[in-house]
Amino acid sequence: MRIVIVGLGQTGQELAKELIYAGHEIIVIDTNKNLIENFTNHYDAIGVVGSGASKEIQLKAKANNADVMIALSPTDEVNLMSCITAKLLGTKRTIARVTAAEYVYDEAYLTKNLGIDMIINPEYETAKQITRILRYSNNIKANAFANGKVDVVELKIKEDSPLLGLKLDKIKAKFKEELIIAAIIRGEKLIIPRGDAEIKLDDEVYIITKDNEMCKLLKSLKLIEKPIKSVFMIGCGKIGTYLLKNFSHMKLKTKVVEFNKERCIETAEAFPDVMVIHGNGVDSDMLIEEGLKEYDACVAITGEDEINIVVTLFAWSHKVRKLVTKVVSVSYSKMLNNVDIDNTLSPHLIVLSSIHRFIRGITRKGVHEENIKSLHRFAKNTAEAIEFEVKIDFAGIGQKLKEIKLKKDIVIAFIIRDNKVIMPNGETTFEENDRVIVIASAEKNIGNLMEIIEE
Repeated sequence: MRIVIVGLGQTGQELAKELIYAGHEIIVIDTNKNLIENFTNHYDAIGVVGSGASKEIQLKAKANNADVMIALSPTDEVNLMSCITAKLLGTKRTIARVTAAEYVYDEAYLTKNLGIDMIINPEYETAKQITRILRYSNNIKANAFANGKVDVVELKIKEDSPLLGLKLDKIKAKFKEELIIAAIIRGEKLIIPRGDAEIKLDDEVYIITKDNEMCKLLKSLKLIEKPIKSVFMIGCGKIGTYLLKNFSHMKLKTKVVEFNKERCIETAEAFPDVMVIHGNGVDSDMLIEEGLKEYDACVAITGEDEINIVVTLFAWSHKVRKLVTKVVSVSYSKMLNNVDIDNTLSPHLIVLSSIHRFIRGITRKGVHEENIKSLHRFAKNTAEAIEFEVKIDFAGIGQKLKEIKLKKDIVIAFIIRDNKVIMPNGETTFEENDRVIVIASAEKNIGNLMEIIEE
């Protein structure tokens, strides 16, 4: 594929390298001539000096014939304008990195009306992952897709599991939550289960449910024995602001230590229920005095890796139950793993991971890329959650799900309608502009919504 990348910062360079190694044709755009020359001298890429928002520059970069435009400049407006211009010129798919909160909350508008296929806010995504870590126990593997509206969790079925021996059509009635058993790994075999499938010992079960339902479900399954009730947070930039909003909904007791005095005042005014301390996060005496040891979790998210690491190691030494650390350096992340601290997150890596999932979703052999809106692989990469948009010519439009004969090993996981998640049943209908998430084996290579219907 031909991929144009706007912005050669750390994320842009790493992404360009990885995509070059994957065999894609890469064109990079940046206003810094030295960055362009240095990169193109070392890697097989075409470089264009100038603003990615400029029509003239994009034409030089062959954006009119590009498969994907990825805008990663430091300025939100440049990234958004780059994507809009690229789409008008003929680029098939566009991705914009943004950092302002208002763009996150306007995502549905931007994607629907401006033709931007994917909006990534690194700080917002990092906050969502931290929230998920704090909600679930360390031995539960959870992930999100559909822009965080839905969670998929992996469970290993043991002898004491309440799911053991149950058939799928009995699970919803027993646990009262809306959920889908999306896949089962039994030995080396992938099973896309129907209602009469039974959960067996040692199965690896993948459950999908709404983001706000997952915690209740895990409590019902007795997999969250001692939930996190209090958080000690070091640093409160953009990630911290998103987190405090989440913590408020979760009713978590929270204390914040922030070095910037103005930021302390802003945080205290915005979140009156949060205790905000003006201080240095690496002051061990202050941390002890403020009761760090009494909190269930410590979240270190300052702008300095070194501070985050020192605080995390200090909290670890005082047996704080759950530790979350923001780091940029890969070597620092490995160092924390060596002391059994594995909840390390990097906004930079989150962006790369999100883009790679998007690229993989539109480059599968034999798939007509314009049909797939997003793709998420799970169950050891053997199963796919594929997002399609229902068009007016879809044969199943207006029909109830029970009236449509689906192909074997296909499950309709959920439908997004008017930005709301619908967990479907037999009475659910397909409507124009619905976003439908289909679960299927990766081997099926489903590339069109029509391919799920038995002829």
